[in-house]
Order: sequence, then C-alpha cells, then structure tokens
Amino acid sequence: MKVKMRYQIQYLHKYRQVCQHLKIPCTNNYSTEVNSETKPEPKSWRKRWDQKEGEWYSRFKLFAPEKGESPDVVRALQSTSNFSIKAVRKWIQKSKREAEILDMRYIPERHQILGSDLAAAHFLVHRGAAVRFVGSSEWIKRHEDQYDLPDRYNRDYAIEAIDVLDMKLYYEGFQNMTNLRSLRWLSLRNCLQIDDWCLDRISSEYESSLEYLDISNCTRVTDRGICALYRMNKLRTLKVHNIADSQLFQLACLMLEDINPQLNTEGVKYLDIGN
Repeated sequence: MKVKMRYQIQYLHKYRQVCQHLKIPCTNNYSTEVNSETKPEPKSWRKRWDQKEGEWYSRFKLFAPEKGESPDVVRALQSTSNFSIKAVRKWIQKSKREAEILDMRYIPERHQILGSDLAAAHFLVHRGAAVRFVGSSEWIKRHEDQYDLPDRYNRDYAIEAIDVLDMKLYYEGFQNMTNLRSLRWLSLRNCLQIDDWCLDRISSEYESSLEYLDISNCTRVTDRGICALYRMNKLRTLKVHNIADSQLFQLACLMLEDINPQLNTEGVKYLDIGN
C-alpha cells in the first residue's frame, strides 16, 4: 500500500507542474494523509473464545465476560464439591491459618518508626506474648488489649527476653523479630506452630546472642531441627521436654552437646549403652 501511495503522489505532483506550466486550473490536489477508508483495521493478537474455529457456544455467550476466568475459579468449577463435615472443618482450619499468617506480615513502616526492638515488642505483646528489656526485671504483657510501650524510637529499649505464652507464632512472624542484638532468653514452650524451619531461622538470626531456648511441647520439631542449632555457640540451656523419644532425636542432642560442650540439654533421655 505504501508503494502504491508513493506512485500516486508522484503522479499528482507531475500533473500539478504541467498545469502550472500550461496555466490551466489544477482540479486535483493531493494530501499526504491516508484516507480513513484505506486505514487498516487494528488486528488482535488472539481471537475471542467464541470466534475460534470449532468452538461451541450457546446464545448465553452475550453474558460471558470478555476476559477469561482465573485458574482458581476454573479449577473450583471443574472439581467435585465435597460438603462433608470433615471437608468443611478442614476448609475452616485452612482459612483460619491463612488469616493468622496474613496478620503476621512484615510492615516496613513500623520498623522505620520504632526501630527493630520496639517494633518486635509491639508485634509480640499485641498478639499475647511477653517481653523483657535490658536492665529491667518487669515483663511487659497485654492486659485487656492495653500495654505500655513507647510509640517512637527509643535507644534505651532493647529486648533481652521473649516468652510467647499463648501466642501462635508462625515461621512468617520471625521476619518481625530481626536485628535483636541483645536477645538472650527465648521461650517457645507449647507453641505448636514451631517446626524445623523455625529452628533453622532462629539459629541463623540469634546465633551470636541467644543463651537460653525452650522448645518444650513443640511436637512438630524433629531431629533435623535440633541439628540446625549447631550455629548457636553461645547457647547454654536447651529444653526439649515432650517432643520426641526416638533414637535419632537423642543422637541429634548428643551431637549438639558434642559440638558445644557448655550446652546443657534438658528433657531428653539418652539410651543406656551399658545395657
């Protein structure tokens, strides 16, 4: 089309020169604009679903959205629905767990305003845990949704001890507990959400400061989680009551004490080699 248009313009230009030379009126004027009738129609990179060859559709296609449904919706429509009591309970537990994890999301503005220690204190105390600061013997807890903590950065507040108490602490929540340089005491007793991944995060985050760790009744912890604590060279007390009684778990505790001779592990019963 461009080549044809170029020849037409050249022809009209010559025609105009001849008319001027012969001094006769020129009735044809040309323009470089493309006629709207000759403009190519925009092409779509793909066809609508109802325009594809061989696609079946009914008269209800007028009510169908132009964009396709999300994969989750399509998967839900294709799957068989299970409304049994067991399935409903499982769905409720899953939705509740997702909501609890979402509540533990990391908020950068909170750390920018409060600093690492006070931001972690607000995060923990607001959700039912207790904290103690360096130089103080008082545990800060929540009482009827009220607690006394500064709302601005204060360098005098450094967390020394944390007790989760009745708080549900997931792996995602540890992102709100970073850069706690003075943390020496940590109790995760009865926290059923703690697993091997959490212990690996604790080992890498507090390896140079933590001296006391209580993971009693954390039934999701295995021997792999115990092995992940090998980095913590300052750990002096480790409580593992009511976790596991397997030989692999006992062996992991023995190896951990072998790496760190100053460590005292409580709550594990070793096999009597003499018998």
